[in-house]
Amino acid sequence: MSNIHLIKSNSYHLTDLFINNLIKDYKDISKYDLEEVELNDIITDASYYGLFNEGKAIIINNVKYFAGKFLYEDEMNTLCDYLSKIDSKDIIIFVCNDITSTKENTKRVLSIGGEINDLTKLSDEEIDKIINDYLNDNKIKIDKNSLDVLYKRVNNNIDILFSELNKISLVSKNITIDDINKYCSYNFEDVTFDFSNAVISKDFNNVFELLDKLIDAGVEVPSIVGLLASNYSLIYLVKDCLNHNISDEEILNITKMKSSGRLYHLKKNSRIYTLDELKDIIIGLASVDLKIKTGSNPVYTLKEFLLSI
Repeated sequence: MSNIHLIKSNSYHLTDLFINNLIKDYKDISKYDLEEVELNDIITDASYYGLFNEGKAIIINNVKYFAGKFLYEDEMNTLCDYLSKIDSKDIIIFVCNDITSTKENTKRVLSIGGEINDLTKLSDEEIDKIINDYLNDNKIKIDKNSLDVLYKRVNNNIDILFSELNKISLVSKNITIDDINKYCSYNFEDVTFDFSNAVISKDFNNVFELLDKLIDAGVEVPSIVGLLASNYSLIYLVKDCLNHNISDEEILNITKMKSSGRLYHLKKNSRIYTLDELKDIIIGLASVDLKIKTGSNPVYTLKEFLLSI
């Protein structure tokens, strides 16, 4: 089994579960964040051994060396030199924003003995087992239909699912549909709609609070960027139709929307922008997506863009 792990995950819960299993036999555990600490400082600290040298677990979060176009040549030379010399009793875990197996940096670490653990590709059966293990460990009972209803309500987000299960189980360990309707306050579609609407209407008193809520729930920033791009593109289309005196009925047919209520909100929001402003925002969101995919900090990049609207 490798003692160098590169982890990609879109779930805080699955990440913690996987890491806890890897380090369950370690007492000396150190955690770092590359957005807060320099790599050289981490390596210096990690190279220190206690009196008994029983082996240590080193966990590094927000690692961006293994995806994107940047080489990080100096950092990678330092890192690979350290990894080639780590004690066999130690384990080092990189929690990555993304991992590209064909990137040269990734290949270098794999050649030293590293292993990629992509938790975004777990099968439905593996996810079901994790959920059932959680229910059994916490002595929570819930029938399959009720679980399916709750899972759908949180948009199949396992982190929010566990949060809601934990909250409802404080009231009842035998969870029913009635319990879900009564105590589950989270609805993914409501939160994403409120966030998107706050951005588009420039209600920045709520934008960042809702954004943090989505991120804390484990929603990936690229998904949020995609949501905004889709909505702004729809507003652009609606505004262009209105400028050409196209009727509401025709707009609904063109956009494939089924709700005149949604069209009302789109028309209302379209008055805030000119077509050129909408075009600039859509292009800007594409630029945000590219920056994230090439190594920029996702949350900072999106927040910086939102402040520029």
